[in-house]
Amino acid sequence: MGSPVDARAENAWLRSYPFWDAYFAIVLVATIVTIVVDDGAPVAVILLLLITVSYALWGRVAVRAPVAPTKEGWWHAAAMFVLFTAADLLAPQSAVALSALIPMTYMALRRARAVAVTAALFTGPAIQAMTENGSHPPMIAVAVVVGLSASTLLGVFIDRLGRQNTERARLIAELDRTREELAEVSKEAGMLAERERLAGDIHDTLAQGFASIAMLLQSAGDGDDPYVRRAAQTAKDNLSETRALIAALAPPALEGASLEEALGRLAKGFELPVEVSVAGAADVPALVAETLVRAAQEGLANVRKHARARSVRLALEDVPGPAVRMSIVDDGCGFAPSPGGDGYGLRAMRNRVTRLGGTVRITGCPGEGTTLAVELPCSG
Repeated sequence: MGSPVDARAENAWLRSYPFWDAYFAIVLVATIVTIVVDDGAPVAVILLLLITVSYALWGRVAVRAPVAPTKEGWWHAAAMFVLFTAADLLAPQSAVALSALIPMTYMALRRARAVAVTAALFTGPAIQAMTENGSHPPMIAVAVVVGLSASTLLGVFIDRLGRQNTERARLIAELDRTREELAEVSKEAGMLAERERLAGDIHDTLAQGFASIAMLLQSAGDGDDPYVRRAAQTAKDNLSETRALIAALAPPALEGASLEEALGRLAKGFELPVEVSVAGAADVPALVAETLVRAAQEGLANVRKHARARSVRLALEDVPGPAVRMSIVDDGCGFAPSPGGDGYGLRAMRNRVTRLGGTVRITGCPGEGTTLAVELPCSG
């Protein structure tokens, strides 16, 4: 069994139909050479050449169309019938071209309509045979029936080949999408594992170190020394930053908890008062819930770092879609959001939300606080 890349290349070749272009050209040239060698009917040659013009204008479009029939297919079928019938009545050798026109008909039209057009294409040869062999109409009828049957079997084969190629292309495209999704999931899992490892390392080193420094400075007992006080305060501030970083890197607090409970835990552990309001959002998929908790972690971390707020309101609600919207509103200093002004955390949040088909909006202005709104569809 070939690789997906080989199969895709093969299918692309089949869908481009280079074989049929070459086959049609070869059959047409052979037909014209036969006519010229036998009796040199110039009008029949011109009519056959006009079929190539019809093929260039409409036939190639119809043959390559993903869904048949198209208007180009009908135009080309009508042109083939008129031009070929006239050419065959002028030069019986034109019937050689049927070996190319019939497959083209089945590729440009649906099977039932292609059978009708094929029968019409046999009109010229039948009239020509009846004119030359009027005393043997049964034999002519048998020949027409055999020709129609053979062309129908050929058309069925071409139709099935086209359907198989289309299905194969669909399966290959689906395989590519699945491989991309698996790669994304594997990448996300690796990132989460690395974040968890970093959180543990930071907790065991930096956090413990800052806590020890703060305790040693408090034990020094010289509260009047401004340098000691400043060092102690710096150690406490960096300990708070480290704990916030650990919380952001650690897995979402969803183990055995609902989305509302996880958000409540985040609010309870936050330095500022956080008012949590939940309206609906009961049937949120696990991946959406995890993404919302991550967004809440990042949003609260930004409030703590930049907002200089006194309080925060976190609201979760259902919206039409169905979708769920989470908003974090603070009463801090605010700022004027600018395109491309996101930091690493906000960019990561936007990427995570966008992958699930959601949106992130940040609104605010100086002195009036900031609002972070995350909306995600509940179909994921």
